[in-house]
Amino acid sequence: MVVSRKRRPVGKVVVFTLLLAGGLVFASVFVYAALSAVKPADEVLASPMRWLPSQWLWSNFTLPFEQAPFARYYLNSTVVGVSVTLLNVVTCTLAGYSFSKFAYRGRNVLFFVVLATLMVPLEVIYVPLYALVFDLGWVNSFAGLIIPSATSAFGIFLMRQSIDGLPDELLEAARIDGAGELRILRHVVAPMMVSPMAALALFIFMTNWDSHLWPLLVGNDADHQTLPVGLAAMQANNLGSGGLPMMMAAALLALLPTLLLFLVLQRKFVEGITMTAGIK
Repeated sequence: MVVSRKRRPVGKVVVFTLLLAGGLVFASVFVYAALSAVKPADEVLASPMRWLPSQWLWSNFTLPFEQAPFARYYLNSTVVGVSVTLLNVVTCTLAGYSFSKFAYRGRNVLFFVVLATLMVPLEVIYVPLYALVFDLGWVNSFAGLIIPSATSAFGIFLMRQSIDGLPDELLEAARIDGAGELRILRHVVAPMMVSPMAALALFIFMTNWDSHLWPLLVGNDADHQTLPVGLAAMQANNLGSGGLPMMMAAALLALLPTLLLFLVLQRKFVEGITMTAGIK
């Protein structure tokens, strides 16, 4: 027993050291990208590599707005990302509440079907989904960008597992007091599910913000292009080394919303994941 107690701190030190080393490696890539965004073009790929620029060109951050409708890309991504996130939080919470707290015939089979969709690659359903969106007249519209992503099997699973932890007696007491199901969901369940809902919102927003293929298919005109599509078009126009600082600056600007959202929701994100996993 004495030996095992002595080994535990050593194991923790090793794990901490490995995690710190890995974190520094990933952080160094981000730092180099940030420094490259303010370098002169001829110093980005200079050999030997230079970390600090000889001249700090903060004007590189204005170039994306001058070369392309970058503000429009930002607005489109924000509208789509926020709308999809809010719809997922609502629909996944409703479905998770139904699967968790209602007993009806076929519930488990239906939930299994929902989980089975997680094994289907998105690329497989893009062709029939695009055909449906085209028939509805939603190509090059915000409806085509938002509605197909309004819910997710992962979100339903996350909320169902979280709501499972709520005691049934609490809900029965609310029903005895005369509260309807939607009122119970709004005033009893939702306040206790803030952390899982925040974790879901973060997952959905980050996934949607970085999505490229579907926005490219249904929003390929200038008025509906999102940031990933716009950045790809800008990259095609700046293939040489001269455009690298501008592309680095554009990438950093595109990264800011997800980074800020993660910093704001970090604690709720961890609480939501641990609540879903049943970790005390």
